[in-house]
Amino acid sequence: MNDVSHTEALGMSHIDAAEKHDMEQFLISALHAAGADRTFIVTAGDGGLLVAANAAAEDVSSVAVHELDEIIIGEVIGSGKRRAISGPHRSIVCVPISFPDRTKAAVYLEIEGEQVSDRRLANLEWMASTFATSLAKRKADEDLRSLREEAASVVRELRLNLDMIPALTWIGGPDGELEDASRQWHEYTGIKREDALGMGFLASFHPDDIQKVAAAWTELLVAGKPGGVEARILRHDGEARYFMLRAVPLVGDDGKARKWYGINTDIDDLKRAEFELAKSQAVMAEAQRIIETGSWSWDMMSDVFTCSAECTNIVGLPSNEITFETLMERVHPDDREMVAEAHGRALQGDELNVKHRFVLPGGTVKFIHARGRLIYERSHPLAYIGTIVDVTDARRAEERIRSSLAEAQRAQASLAEAQKLSHVGSFQLRPSTGEIIWSEEMYNIYGLDPAQPLTAEAIVERTHPDDRERINAIHATGIRDRRPWEAEHRLLMPDGSIRHVHCVTRMETDPEEEPEVFGAIIDLTDRVNSEEALRKAQADVVRMNRLTAMGAVTVSIAHEMNQPLMAIVMNAATCLSWLDRPEPDLDEAKMAAERIVKEGKRAGDVLLNVRNMARNSRPPIAIVHINEVVADVLTMMRSELRSRQINASVSLSPTVNPVRGDKVQLQQVLLNLILNAAEAMTGKEDGRIISVISEDRGSHSVVVRVEDNGSGLDPIASERIFEAFFSTKPEGTGMGLAICRSIVEAHSGTLSARPRASGGSVFEFAIPYARGADEPEAA
Repeated sequence: MNDVSHTEALGMSHIDAAEKHDMEQFLISALHAAGADRTFIVTAGDGGLLVAANAAAEDVSSVAVHELDEIIIGEVIGSGKRRAISGPHRSIVCVPISFPDRTKAAVYLEIEGEQVSDRRLANLEWMASTFATSLAKRKADEDLRSLREEAASVVRELRLNLDMIPALTWIGGPDGELEDASRQWHEYTGIKREDALGMGFLASFHPDDIQKVAAAWTELLVAGKPGGVEARILRHDGEARYFMLRAVPLVGDDGKARKWYGINTDIDDLKRAEFELAKSQAVMAEAQRIIETGSWSWDMMSDVFTCSAECTNIVGLPSNEITFETLMERVHPDDREMVAEAHGRALQGDELNVKHRFVLPGGTVKFIHARGRLIYERSHPLAYIGTIVDVTDARRAEERIRSSLAEAQRAQASLAEAQKLSHVGSFQLRPSTGEIIWSEEMYNIYGLDPAQPLTAEAIVERTHPDDRERINAIHATGIRDRRPWEAEHRLLMPDGSIRHVHCVTRMETDPEEEPEVFGAIIDLTDRVNSEEALRKAQADVVRMNRLTAMGAVTVSIAHEMNQPLMAIVMNAATCLSWLDRPEPDLDEAKMAAERIVKEGKRAGDVLLNVRNMARNSRPPIAIVHINEVVADVLTMMRSELRSRQINASVSLSPTVNPVRGDKVQLQQVLLNLILNAAEAMTGKEDGRIISVISEDRGSHSVVVRVEDNGSGLDPIASERIFEAFFSTKPEGTGMGLAICRSIVEAHSGTLSARPRASGGSVFEFAIPYARGADEPEAA
């Protein structure tokens, strides 16, 4: 009993006042229910049995602790089964009781002089169980209250932690709906908490990114694993910035996500930097592609070699195959030693600058210009960087330029020789400075010394005095108007000889620059002299042709002259006979004399035509009536045609207008055509007819046509009959029709020939009408 009494104070120290009070109230109730004198609650601990509370029938506060039956109490606590011992003077009842902290205990009662019934024992046991339950509930309520306070504290701390994180943080439920977000999230997005909960948080994203975020969030919910996505979040003022959205699940014992914790990190500056970097890289890559320049680098610390896209394009190798070794293998064998020495010097600190040949995988050879240098950090080489440029086109262009220069030098020498042979000189003139550049032949043409300074005064002095004013005016007008010009003029040489030259120029007409004149001087002296001689020879040929034609009609001319002369003689005799009468018949004599005058005039006209055709005088240009030309020629040809038994058919239109030209030359053309027609009918037995027709060709020209029914035109020879020196007659000179065509063309007309439909040939020429019959004659 002393041990029990001693441990009472120790046991009491582990029970708070509220629980102590409850125990005492329970013991009082048990005391009255059992009719006991004293009752105790005894617990079993490591130190033995402890009295937790006690009560007595008279005064609870003054109950003394008597000796307890420790054996009975120990058995009840150990077995958890009630015990009751009835005696003649005192009965003992011990009922087990369980406390919320699982402490083993028992209720001990002492009853004086009374037997304990089973019913009373069951009531005591029920009361002990109910009391234990109430204590357990009280304990549970206290634990729940404590847990709630602790949970509220945790929530407050979590909320504080959520708000104190310098980022947009949030908490989501297992189904993906937003449960909470940090103060920074709401302040940044401007979305209230009640509007953001659930799926309302999607309104914080840029409209173009909502679908992407929803798809990524759904994928994370299905997988139940951490993940993230980049998206733009709208700030409260409407600005959209890029964020990295990261979410991590809180996984339960069943492997399913209970909650999701997320953080949104602002990466807009990083994205913009990445964008600018990507843009810069794209621009750099495009620039390298355009200028055909690639870049490379060798990280000497990690031994990693990198190459730009254009670099791989230039060397024709994939980037993963490019190393110094593979590049050196592609260097042309003849250049390999030179390139290796250049790289060796560069790795010693010199700058790399080498041009060499590079063999592509397909065997094609390129020319490459490589440059590079070392990058140092604290005097230690860190990296070797450089560029390569495809200079193949430039190298080939240089070779073409060198070849072109050599060719140009040869061409310049050939040009100088060609100018000398062709008597053509070239020059260049800058009017603003007066600078003149002449070719060698220019000095030869002007008779100036190339060793002496060339001046404008010397050039003007060589110009013929009669041409200086005109040439100076043409030159000044061309410079002022910036227009090309050309002109012929003469040069007066020191020995008094005359040179004929032709000047041709062109202008550089850029309005922002000073005008520059490029030109050529053509020495026409030999040509002018040759043309003069040719003109004289042509005139002689024309005259000889004319005399030849005249010779062909000499008999006809003699016959024509004979007729007026015989008529003159006969009319003179008649006149004399009328006058010799005793009574002269003056009227008849007068009529005879008038006939003499008429026939004399007729003979004079014949002789005049013959003289005009035969003389070598300069032809007069005047108004000519083409029908008169036809009549005059037919008059001269009358006897010739009669002797050849040729009938002449003439059809002259009275409406034809006069033309401007040389009457004698037009007579020569018609005379030649009629003679050719007469000769074409030499072998024809009878029915020889020549038709001469004049008619209008519209309102612009007159046509004279000569038709015959002779042998016709040889189809092969007809293509060449107007060529000089071509003739189908053995005795012909081949000049008649050529001269006829030149005469007609000199009158701005045309001469042609064609076969006649019914046999024979047709020659016709057309001459344009004169602009006015009253225009003065011109030489």
